[in-house]
Amino acid sequence: MAKVVSTAAVSPRNSVSFWTESVSDTFVDLECRAGDGRESIDGEIVVQSLASLDLARVRASAQSVHRTPAAIRASSDDYYLVGMQTEGACLVTQDGRSAAIHNGGFALYDTTRPYSLLLTDHFEQLVIRLPRAALERHLPEAAGLTALAVNADPGAARLLVNTIQFLANDIDALSPDIALSVSQGVEHLIVAGLGGIARGVPDVHRFSRRKLIQTHILQNLGDESLSIKSIASELHLSPSSIHRAFAADGETVMGWVWQQRLNQIRESLLSGKHHGTLTDLFVTWGFSDPAHFSRAFRQRFGHAPSDLLRPTAVVQDQGQQA
Repeated sequence: MAKVVSTAAVSPRNSVSFWTESVSDTFVDLECRAGDGRESIDGEIVVQSLASLDLARVRASAQSVHRTPAAIRASSDDYYLVGMQTEGACLVTQDGRSAAIHNGGFALYDTTRPYSLLLTDHFEQLVIRLPRAALERHLPEAAGLTALAVNADPGAARLLVNTIQFLANDIDALSPDIALSVSQGVEHLIVAGLGGIARGVPDVHRFSRRKLIQTHILQNLGDESLSIKSIASELHLSPSSIHRAFAADGETVMGWVWQQRLNQIRESLLSGKHHGTLTDLFVTWGFSDPAHFSRAFRQRFGHAPSDLLRPTAVVQDQGQQA
């Protein structure tokens, strides 16, 4: 059964907030802004499920859509989105690249990294949301193929759009076993379209490897034994390939690890979730020297960690240090 959400019954003054909430509920947490100098958004979303895929038809007025770092930090969503333009145009921006899609073309974007969409007035998009593992099972380098336009020339893109348009009208008539087979076919069409442009993307395999390493690091960030050696062993990679995945961007692996640990400490202080002392917190994340921790925190964020402590925690921490 399709779920339909529309701004038709919402006042123009409340339409942007209503639309933002509806879009976020459908895909992932997003920020929407009215475009073309307007202060309201008119739109409709029709959502249907096909086995492990979610399919949405979005019709709306001009707007921009943003996946922000704050929204990413606050969620555990781990999806790829495939946006197919059937009316109007869309500019997809992610990872320093921008792709214009229109007339049946499509592009991939990753919900675990910031992205933005700039959509013209009176547009229609067909959007597929699929779990990361489902796509990367067939296309391991998918993380390096975001914000690249797959044109609607004869081939995978046209077949995909035709298939999705057909499904949008008849999806409820499919039995569960047929729906599963069709969803797998849709995945293969996406892979075929993206695979055709992969050869023209420099360093796509390095980018994919870096994303794999980063995911492993974030999943094991609190492990004191996390190291180049342990990462290499778990991912079946050589230490040199791990170093190279970060060196091309001017970073070191362990430098990135410590940045993420500092981010977690700051997030704990800002959210108020940590009820112990500052010493307890930085020791939990692997820092053993208070002076080193304080310098590293100030260098990254421009202020002392104690500036974010609740008053009671400050008193406790000073008592322990005394």
